[in-house]
Amino acid sequence: MIEFLDVSKLFGDHKALDNATIRIEDGTTIGIVGPNGAGKTTLIRLLCGILNPTSGKIIIDGLDLQKHPTEIKKKIGYLPEEPNLYERPKAGELLEYFGLLYGVPRNKINQRVDELLNLVGLSDRKDWRVSSFSKGMRQRLAISRALIHDPKIIVFDEPTMGLDPLTSRKIREFITTLKKEKTIILCTHYMYEAEQLCDKIAIIDKGKIKAYDTVENLKSSYIKEKTFKIGLKGIKKEILDNISSDENLRIEENGDNYLIIKTKSYENLKNILKEEITYFEDLTPSLEEVFIKLVGKKDD
Repeated sequence: MIEFLDVSKLFGDHKALDNATIRIEDGTTIGIVGPNGAGKTTLIRLLCGILNPTSGKIIIDGLDLQKHPTEIKKKIGYLPEEPNLYERPKAGELLEYFGLLYGVPRNKINQRVDELLNLVGLSDRKDWRVSSFSKGMRQRLAISRALIHDPKIIVFDEPTMGLDPLTSRKIREFITTLKKEKTIILCTHYMYEAEQLCDKIAIIDKGKIKAYDTVENLKSSYIKEKTFKIGLKGIKKEILDNISSDENLRIEENGDNYLIIKTKSYENLKNILKEEITYFEDLTPSLEEVFIKLVGKKDD
């Protein structure tokens, strides 16, 4: 388990993180979202031991990070927003170098390098120099570097920022694969990415954690009604009367063979419509709408 206990970080008079308390269970994927300058990167740099807190404690698996930094850092793999990779080595050589730094046994390092290059789709680039890699290939290699010592916790800071759609999708697929075995902290600007990949979301603004919960719980807390577009075999007066008589249902639009309905209880709606439904579409606002309600503006 990862615990932030009343953690604050000051840079001069600026409080980049303000009494943050958060608990992350083993094996969960957590999204960290917020506006630019909200404190997201500060939080993950504190977690990785790059920064020390001004006050409060960070506890990982029962150990205080400030008292046991070396032991805890071995448990963490970190992909920074702009990973710096040495240009001259070949991809395989780079991973071997970092693997040995992290204490991967020499008799296992080659197998580990091959496994990771295969995972990120760079097996055929093992003997290519890093200087020849595209941005997307560099990002995949950097992910391999973060995983080389088989860490329990993986921290991604904006892993798909500036990448083309195909490479971004591949990165998300890697993260989905890793979710089966690791605790993942994902810092991202993209709400749909956080919603797709994460078990829980922490929304940060001005150094404070405004909310921390599952996506569904955040939506139900801040968006009181769900919106559905429902296709029907035919819009009968009986159906309209039954919907109108239910205080939990409200027709927003009555179209040709479809209704758009707001409701707090989908079960009531389903019971009324029964076999009349021909298609169903959830129009309920996304995590981005929750973010805007809490922060008051869209992110850049």
